[in-house]
Amino acid sequence: MFKKIKLGSTLAALIIFAFPWVEMQCSERVMVTQSGFQVIHGDGSVSEEMEAMEGDSSSKESVSSDKSLGFAPLVALALIAVIGALVFSFIAVFRGSERADMLSSVLPAAALLLLVTQLMVGFPAKKNLMKTMSEGTSEEQAGGNEFGTAMDESMAATAAMMMNIRVKATPAFYLELLALGIPTLLLVNGLIDKYKKG
Repeated sequence: MFKKIKLGSTLAALIIFAFPWVEMQCSERVMVTQSGFQVIHGDGSVSEEMEAMEGDSSSKESVSSDKSLGFAPLVALALIAVIGALVFSFIAVFRGSERADMLSSVLPAAALLLLVTQLMVGFPAKKNLMKTMSEGTSEEQAGGNEFGTAMDESMAATAAMMMNIRVKATPAFYLELLALGIPTLLLVNGLIDKYKKG
């Protein structure tokens, strides 16, 4: 029964990687979202609200092709651990291997630890957005002083925008943590039982 629960939860964890995990908001409006897969290599999807405001569907491509929102190695390692856990869960259910059963619990626990660490450190998207905006401001400064007032206004607008930008995890990310938490709890429970018997 526990083997099937672990198989179901790791399969769910892999599927949830395709859901939006991160939202980039400016003044409470969602600008860009990133799925678990997109967080790894720095792609993003422009929100429908932003597309409607800009009236340009080609903006969706600009997030992935022009500038990366940052590589997340911890999330990449978590994905590898989830895939490994899924493989070992299948082996444990259909072949009854004890080693595979143990690995089907240890790998989700490792993935959970990696994702919690990423959450605490922060997603790369915020740092890269700030860097991109500050580079744009410094380019404007280097452009010359003849447009002094206009440039000052532009810099003030950029600074205000930077203050209003928020990058936050979506409910799907916490659902991922929950899916990985189930095999982790089973692992902890098994270790406690072994300790009591020992």
